[in-house]
Amino acid sequence: MALADLQHSAAAAVTGVIFLAICFILRKRPLSVIVMTCLFVASLVVTQILMSRLSSFYKHPGAVTTLHFVCVWVTCCIYWTGFGTKANKCEARTNEWFVRNILPIALSNPLTVVFNNTALVYAGAGVCAILGTLSPVSVAVLSYLVGRRLSLMSWFGVSVACCGALLIAAGEVKSIGAQSAPERTLVGILFALASVGTRSLKIVVMDFLLAPMEYASELSPLKEVSPMSPMQLYSLQAPWCVLTAFVFAVCTDSFPEAFAELTRDAAVLISFTCVSAVALNFLGVFVLKELGASSQQILGKLNTLMVGAISVGYLNEKVSMTVLLGSGVVLSGAFLVELGKEGLKKDFKSLPEPSNV
Repeated sequence: MALADLQHSAAAAVTGVIFLAICFILRKRPLSVIVMTCLFVASLVVTQILMSRLSSFYKHPGAVTTLHFVCVWVTCCIYWTGFGTKANKCEARTNEWFVRNILPIALSNPLTVVFNNTALVYAGAGVCAILGTLSPVSVAVLSYLVGRRLSLMSWFGVSVACCGALLIAAGEVKSIGAQSAPERTLVGILFALASVGTRSLKIVVMDFLLAPMEYASELSPLKEVSPMSPMQLYSLQAPWCVLTAFVFAVCTDSFPEAFAELTRDAAVLISFTCVSAVALNFLGVFVLKELGASSQQILGKLNTLMVGAISVGYLNEKVSMTVLLGSGVVLSGAFLVELGKEGLKKDFKSLPEPSNV
């Protein structure tokens, strides 16, 4: 009993330290941004734990993923119904704009989940965790290529965070042990890389639509582009995300079998995952708007340590010291990225006003 109490206290302490560290890193941001970021990380942890428990006895990820996107779509519809006056103020968009901006998000959003789940089946969690560490770097590089400015300090912070994520992945590999057959592992690596690619594409396109002026430069000004609100963005993409997820589920899963194998315990867990998934999607896009693509991806990596702490404290699992060290490095990287953004804002303010002559 004493050991269990100690584990519970340690898990609570580690979780509290992470949240305090996030608050310190974002101390110059508005309180609402700090609260949303902490809730975003918490929703990541809750969703991962619930999905891990559900997948241990209910093997229908396609059907569950489709249900999650349906819930997101229903939430968007409720929002538009309750706030119709505000929603009607959104700008008219052309078909070309829709194909160029919304369609890539609608395809990549569910495919990211699909590819990641498939990679887990073929290669295991360890390989997926290692390749998943590429996400902050790939997002930073892709956003830079399409126009977002990053200071040298921010680039250094992204690199530090990537090293920390690699340490976390190494700790996960140690705890997992043996891997799959080489042929299956190769297939899993390809799916894991595809997941990183689609996730990076989704994040950067959404970041561009939410904060277009961050991608403006002297060579490519965006004076006529107005930012979208997070709810407008999700309202446009939600039905197409449902369609993409449904098509994949029809091709890879069986809805009749999923319904036939649905037990009371599975139904309860699925209900909880729907709530956490909806919260995760909307909190993620709000944090993306406020912090930017790189910071959102870096802070999202902290869920590994929190899941590990909760697993040790309440589920009698183990977490390696490598994961603890890696999480500290990720926090340091996030702090450096924030410092870089503050320096970049000061540089912009110090620039002279453009002349009208």
